[in-house]
Amino acid sequence: MAKNNAAKGRQGASGAVSERNNINKFRKKRAARKLWLNLGILTLIILVMILVVINWSRIIAPLKDAALDVGKGGFPVDLPGSTDYVLDGLGDNFCLLTDTYFYTYNSDGAMIANVQHGMQNPELCTNSRRALIYDRRGREFQLYSRTGEVFSASVDDTIDFAEISNDERCAVVTKSTKYSNCLYIFNGEGKQIFRWASPAYLIDRVEFSDDDNSIYAAVCGSQNGDLQYYVMRFDLDNAEGSVWQTYAGEHMVFSLEYARDGIFVVTAGGAELLDNNSGEISAQTTFISSVAQIPGGNTRALLLKDSGGSNVLTVYGDGLEAAAAESLGDVTRVVSSGDSLYVLTDSELTKYDQQLNVTGNYELDDVYSDVTIIGGSAYLLCYNTVQRLEL
Repeated sequence: MAKNNAAKGRQGASGAVSERNNINKFRKKRAARKLWLNLGILTLIILVMILVVINWSRIIAPLKDAALDVGKGGFPVDLPGSTDYVLDGLGDNFCLLTDTYFYTYNSDGAMIANVQHGMQNPELCTNSRRALIYDRRGREFQLYSRTGEVFSASVDDTIDFAEISNDERCAVVTKSTKYSNCLYIFNGEGKQIFRWASPAYLIDRVEFSDDDNSIYAAVCGSQNGDLQYYVMRFDLDNAEGSVWQTYAGEHMVFSLEYARDGIFVVTAGGAELLDNNSGEISAQTTFISSVAQIPGGNTRALLLKDSGGSNVLTVYGDGLEAAAAESLGDVTRVVSSGDSLYVLTDSELTKYDQQLNVTGNYELDDVYSDVTIIGGSAYLLCYNTVQRLEL
C-alpha cells in the first residue's frame, strides 16, 4: 500500500513537472510569436518611413499648396508693361514668363509665386502639374510646380529645345560638337535616365507617350544632298536604339501629337497618322496651303493660309480627310480645349465645336495677344494685364 502511494506520488510529481514544462514551452512559443510579430511590425514601419522619405516632396507638395496664402486676387491682373510675357496654363492655375521672372497665379488672379530664373533666352512649356523653363542657346533648365522650383539642372552643351512630359520627365535636346545633337531625358528629380545621339540625324521635334515610357522624335537626315525626315520611337527603359523608324517625306516636320489611335505628324507638305506600336502610316493627306497654326489637343485641326493670305480653319477626320472647314479673317490665335476650338481675333473670341459650328461668341473689351483656356474660363493676355472671361 505504501509502495503504491509512493508510486502514485512519483507519478503525480512527474506529471506536474511535465505540465510545467509544457506551460514553459507554450510561453516560449508565445513569446517567440510575439517577438516575430513585433519585428514584422517594426519592419513594416521602417519600410513605410523609407517610402515617405523617398516620396516626401510629392507628399508635402499638396499640403503646402493647401496651406498657401495667395492673397486676394481679382481681375484684371495688372502687369508691368515694360516687357514681353508668355502666358500658359498650369492645371487650374496660369503662369507667366518674362525675360527675368516666372510668375504663377491661381484661377482667381492671386499671385502664388514669383521667381527670378536668371536665363538669357528663357522658353516655357507646361503640363497640368509642372512648368519647364529652359535657356535656349544656354545650358540651364529648371522645373517648377505652382509654388516654386522643383529642381534646377544643366547640360554640357547648349540647349536647342526642350519638352515636358505628362508628369515630371523632361526631354532636353542639345547641340553637340561630336553629333548633330543629343537627346537627354531627366526624371522628376533632375537625374538623367536616357540619352540618344546620332551623327547622321538632327532632332527637330519630340513628343512623350501618354504613360511617359516612350518618346517619339522627328529627325532630319540627308541622302545625295536631299533632306529626308523620319519619325522614330524610343522606349526609355531600352538604350539600345529606336523601336521603329518611319520615313516622313522631304518636308520639315512641324509637330508631333500623341493620340490613342496614332501619332499625328504635321509637315510642311501634309499630315500623316502613324501607328503607335509599329510606326506604319495608317492615314495621310497633302496640303495645298501653308500651315499657319497647329492648335493641338483632342481635335485634329489646322489653321491653313493660302497664297492670297486667307485663313482657313480645317478639321480632319480619322482618315485625315477634311471633315469641316471655315474661312476666317485675321486670326491672332487658335487654341484647342476638350472638344472645342477657340479663335481669338482683335475684337472677339469665338468658340467652335468639332464640326466648326459656332457654339459661343464673346466680344472683347481690349486687344489681346494670347489666350489660354482653363476650366470654364478664358485667360487673355493684353499688353499690361491678364483678363478672365467666363465662357
